[in-house]
Amino acid sequence: MQDLQDKVAFITGGASGIGLGMCRAFLEAGMQVVIADVRQTALDQAMESLNTDTKTVLPIQLDVTDRAAWVRAADQAERAFGNINVLCNNAGITIDGPMQQGTYDDWDFCLGVNLGGVINGVMTFMPRMIAHGQGGHIVNTASMGGLIAGAGSGIYSTSKYAVVGLTEELRSDLAQYDIGVSVFCPGPTQTGLFASSVEVRPADLPAT
Repeated sequence: MQDLQDKVAFITGGASGIGLGMCRAFLEAGMQVVIADVRQTALDQAMESLNTDTKTVLPIQLDVTDRAAWVRAADQAERAFGNINVLCNNAGITIDGPMQQGTYDDWDFCLGVNLGGVINGVMTFMPRMIAHGQGGHIVNTASMGGLIAGAGSGIYSTSKYAVVGLTEELRSDLAQYDIGVSVFCPGPTQTGLFASSVEVRPADLPAT
């Protein structure tokens, strides 16, 4: 996509860090933006910092692991702004530590958000994008940890390597529909990822 004016973007993890940066960039390009985040307080703070209204930005509370919630969020976004042209599957968490110290719960939590969240976003919006026939673009946030595995990040890197593979294959599958697909692999970034990961970690999971 080259012309973003009056198009609509849907960003998960959109209330802070890289997601909020995406939101600001898309607004500057003339888009309407849906920011989805599991943290209502972060959504409220984001809307205050953006100093805009719901004619331009729509905040939606969304747990990316909840498939039924994805459908509700997609319906709400389309009612507000129309067809979604750009999907940014950006929500993610991190888990540090060697794999021998990890638990099944750690694996389920990390893969559920970092990989499952991307799958759920793709499976929710891909058929809608194909159906509206306007083309579009999907951006999946992985990490440099999805290209180079580092010590003490095995669970996290596994989830991000999977996002890279998913995205590369999806690009081929969707080319015929004029839907571009990109994988975003940022390096170390000041985003508050560690703090937000702790905040959204299920209460019944021991701290890492």
